[in-house]
Amino acid sequence: MKPTTARPRLVLALLMVGAALTGCSREAAPDDDAALYQSNAATLTPGVQPVRVGEGGPAFRACASVGQVVNLSPAGERYLAVRTAPFAEADEVVRLGDGAKMYLCSRSLDQRWQGVVIPPADSPTSDCGVTASLAGPRAYAGPCQSGWVLSGFVQPSAG
Repeated sequence: MKPTTARPRLVLALLMVGAALTGCSREAAPDDDAALYQSNAATLTPGVQPVRVGEGGPAFRACASVGQVVNLSPAGERYLAVRTAPFAEADEVVRLGDGAKMYLCSRSLDQRWQGVVIPPADSPTSDCGVTASLAGPRAYAGPCQSGWVLSGFVQPSAG
């Protein structure tokens, strides 16, 4: 019995017609491709990324360690900006001076930023609710300020 070649040809023809019809559809495409690059790019912001606590699980404190601000220089950085997300473009929450204490709770994926919780200046020994363990990770919800700082300006210290 001789195999037929009509069926593979029909399938191939249908695939080609479908591909041609798909390629012709431009309903979702904008009229002007340049508009894609000129659309409010200056107003894009990274938003807010809450600091996560309890990442170590129930056997560890909600924030793993304590740290302090270091490496500020009068000729360059006079303060360390705490930001709403781990990006230089994120809004500033507060500014910390040299030696300011904080709880180190999490890190960004690229390890350049640390998620921190900052005790109030009038109560620097406050635990901010992060020295006890938690059942699992979650976003920090107060009572202290929290945000993201560049890791190069933070030195872990004894609690």
